[in-house]
Amino acid sequence: MKRFVIFGLLILFVGVAGYYFVRDPGTADVALLGWHLQTSALGLLVLILLSYLVLMIVWRLLSALFGLPGYLRRRSARHKQRAADEALLRAWAELERGRFAAAEKLALNNRAHGSLPPLHSVVALDALLGRGETTAALDLLNEVRLQYPRFADFLALHLANRLRVEREYPPALELLHGLSVAHPKDEAILCAFAETLYAAEDWAKLQTLLPALRRLKWPGFTEQDLSRIEFAVFDGLIATATRTGDTERLTQLWADVPKSMKHDSRLISRLARAWAQSGRTADAELVLEKALKQRCTPPLLRQWLDLPPADPARGRNLFAAWAGQHECALGDADKAYAQAKLAWLNDDLATAQNELAAALTHQPDVATLRLAAQIHERQRDSVQALAFYKQATTRLETEVLGEGEGRTPSEARR
Repeated sequence: MKRFVIFGLLILFVGVAGYYFVRDPGTADVALLGWHLQTSALGLLVLILLSYLVLMIVWRLLSALFGLPGYLRRRSARHKQRAADEALLRAWAELERGRFAAAEKLALNNRAHGSLPPLHSVVALDALLGRGETTAALDLLNEVRLQYPRFADFLALHLANRLRVEREYPPALELLHGLSVAHPKDEAILCAFAETLYAAEDWAKLQTLLPALRRLKWPGFTEQDLSRIEFAVFDGLIATATRTGDTERLTQLWADVPKSMKHDSRLISRLARAWAQSGRTADAELVLEKALKQRCTPPLLRQWLDLPPADPARGRNLFAAWAGQHECALGDADKAYAQAKLAWLNDDLATAQNELAAALTHQPDVATLRLAAQIHERQRDSVQALAFYKQATTRLETEVLGEGEGRTPSEARR
């Protein structure tokens, strides 16, 4: 609307001026440097407009002439930038082809002229890591810190993640520690730090991150990830305390275990094994009995039977109560083995043999075969005892070979 009003006023002004000059064109005398010009007022206006146009043309020509060096510089810079970007794409292609030396050279040669210089550093860094030159990669990171400080932390996180993949944990942890200090609330850095400590099996340091991980709300870190890390931390710390014989540490660790994990049968089994290896069988028995009272599972029951219970007669009563649970996870073979083992511990060999007979008819495991051999051995039936021992040995060898098929040679040797 405003444009129409202004345009209308302009037309009105031109019309009024034209009407005025047509009626009385007037006269104008111009004297300049000895020149004298006499014309009408309308002619003077036309002369002024022509002079303005000439001056504009001259100004444009002079500007173009004096701006020619700058234009050439910009044109050269555009060509260099285009060449650098093409070199970056070629470097990326060489990196994917595994030609790391060529990728590094292409990425770094024209880095200063590229449209995204930091991206050249990423490709060059990956190429250096591909060649196993960790020290050179760290030197490149330090160079980037000086040239592109705002990008350096992102590159450091990328380098730390790559080093974790390459299992070079010390430099990765050093980088991530510095990043976590500089950015304590960054979710990606916290998760990368935790995963690297997890891979490095540094359970003590990882335990210090658990409170922050529990508070973390980030799509890249799920409840399953938290459970996995928590279990690994306490499982690893319990194993460490077991090796050192630090029973006080075991007690403290179990007190620190979250309530949600105190029913984890794997962790309970680890703790019971730790108590048993530390010579505190009564504590191991107590831990297992508490867990079995909550839910009777075959692994925990077998572990409790292998201790064995200090009071076999009491153990029979406990097992009867556990087996009657609504959520009891025992099969018929498990129940038969448990009843037979408890009877054997109570020197009730006839009951033990009768209870175990059902379990021996359905592909018995090594423990069942060994128990059958022990029963016959105590009955002084050496022929049957030897036969069951041979079956147990054969079954054990089969299981070991079966487990070894899916392992790497190094794992199989271990």
